[in-house]
Amino acid sequence: MYDPHDTPPLAVRLRTRALWWLMRAIPYPRLAAWHAGGRLRPVERLLLGGDLILLGGLAPRLRLSGAHFAPWGAQAFTVLTGVHEPMVQEALRRSLGPGGSFLDIGANIGATSLLAAVLVGPEGSVTALDPQRECVAAVRANAARNGFRHVQAVEAAVSAEDGEAEVIVVADALWTRLASVGEHPLEARRDRVRAVSVDGLLECREIPVPDVVKVDVEGAELDVVAGMHGLLSGRRPVVICEMHGKNCAFCDAMEALGYRVTDLDGPGPVRTGGANTHAFCEPA
Repeated sequence: MYDPHDTPPLAVRLRTRALWWLMRAIPYPRLAAWHAGGRLRPVERLLLGGDLILLGGLAPRLRLSGAHFAPWGAQAFTVLTGVHEPMVQEALRRSLGPGGSFLDIGANIGATSLLAAVLVGPEGSVTALDPQRECVAAVRANAARNGFRHVQAVEAAVSAEDGEAEVIVVADALWTRLASVGEHPLEARRDRVRAVSVDGLLECREIPVPDVVKVDVEGAELDVVAGMHGLLSGRRPVVICEMHGKNCAFCDAMEALGYRVTDLDGPGPVRTGGANTHAFCEPA
């Protein structure tokens, strides 16, 4: 089980520091180009052949599976250093406590899920949902590395209703999205995946009822909200959501359900915030 006071093995610390230096010294677009051209294979075999650790943040020394970590990703450096989306981390710290239940919609490799697992403890629960199979494998591997038996990962695209969806898998998994959202210039492939609604999952008791929901779905936020009206009207969890340009429509939907929406990124309203504003939604 994860222990923030545990001293990781020397090999893990050296491997992580070497990777940190590489990512700090070389801009990620160049790393991505080198990876695509195969120039990083010797380095990747050396530095990603074992565990890594988070170097800071609210849960330092969390373990990451090197085999499931992409150092050439756009936000990989902030993930490794533990400072990825600090406003979201702080919102989780204030909203989640021991024994709580967290739902991570658009989990990627599980950085937010891992932090939530620390906050809720083994008596709580974390459910990570992602449509890309590589990301689901990463969440499971990272949870296992930290002894988090209270984390489950589900391979599915969250939408307004249950069924099937087409997903555009992007070279950087950060931008994988539903095809209904629109094209992406870095498309790597398209997958047909299971589509689920949050209310449908709860009705089938496939997931625990969450106290906090995080949503990061690259433009499909309104579909996610449409598929959890029952949850938002009943249990009324806190919702943390990245906008992707859907600011006004998202605020309209949440306010109609009796939620107060505030901007985690600045003092202004979410409606006039940037395209990637993070909204914090709590029952009014």
